[in-house]
Amino acid sequence: MLIGVFALAAAGAVGAGQVPDFPSAGRFVDDSAHHRFVLTLGPVDLPAHATHHMVQQLGVRQAELPRDGWLEGYQVDVLDSLGHVLPRELIHHVELIELNRRALLDGEVQRMASVGKETQVVELPDFIGYPVRRGEPIGIDPMLENPTDTSYPAAFVRVSVPYTPASAEDAPQDVFSIEADVTGAVGAPSDFDVPAGRSSASHEFTVPISGLLLAVGGHIHDFGTRLLLVNLTTGDTVYDARVTRDSLGRLKQLPVRQLWRSGGYQITGGQRFRLTAFYDNPGARTLVAEGMGTLGGAFKPDSGQVWPRLDPADPETARDLAYLHALGAMGGMPGMRMP
Repeated sequence: MLIGVFALAAAGAVGAGQVPDFPSAGRFVDDSAHHRFVLTLGPVDLPAHATHHMVQQLGVRQAELPRDGWLEGYQVDVLDSLGHVLPRELIHHVELIELNRRALLDGEVQRMASVGKETQVVELPDFIGYPVRRGEPIGIDPMLENPTDTSYPAAFVRVSVPYTPASAEDAPQDVFSIEADVTGAVGAPSDFDVPAGRSSASHEFTVPISGLLLAVGGHIHDFGTRLLLVNLTTGDTVYDARVTRDSLGRLKQLPVRQLWRSGGYQITGGQRFRLTAFYDNPGARTLVAEGMGTLGGAFKPDSGQVWPRLDPADPETARDLAYLHALGAMGGMPGMRMP
């Protein structure tokens, strides 16, 4: 899930014996004075003009949350070995994965938050937060690339997450995640080929429980123009995002729609939706595996609604866990000092 909004997990953890093991993450600091978790991973060697397929990635790494509370947003940066912030173009994606919870729409393990190069700092409003527990296993999947002219032989990924401690007097409301992808892929890469000219890719899905969609955002790749979410049951257009580009015409961002400002968008269990990503490839050849269209949002289930429970024996879940383990087995780079 590569989104510009904090995608949040739900209740229903499986037993500790069912949690998959991945290699340990890098340095994980609980900055309790500023109510912030900071995780730093790396290094990764990023030669100039290297796509993510050409880079030896770190693979999925695992850390445990050090306290109970609510996560309140996130910020992802790429640093050099001295701690200087490097260009955002180096981020292909960074995912946070809650390893003992299930996604709402399918059998995937829950993607908590996803970041692309167009994702800026994400801050949740004070009255909502992502509930977490001490000792919860979290997976981190950083994938970098380098389209620039400069090589970076030792790049690090820093994930900074503000939190509200469980002891806070004003506890935020729990919100949970919803995620969709135009390929409908489970346990497989979610990219697709982009043919020359204008094209689109769509996927339909059903939301199984009722609740309020409080915010929604998306991720799309270069040559993407639009991401559209339609409620097929009611005919509502829920999200219609047009790409913003920089002065050079490169992808800059997709907007986040803050539905909570107007009370949220009510979803009734069983309603069907269609997500469509639009592309315009000006070249004459098909761009292989260069398309993506992902949507994620903050979702507050209605009272009495039951979130699907993670079942490692479910074929979709087993396929997704195998996929994550394959990423984890990609291995890391030789150890270096963390910035």
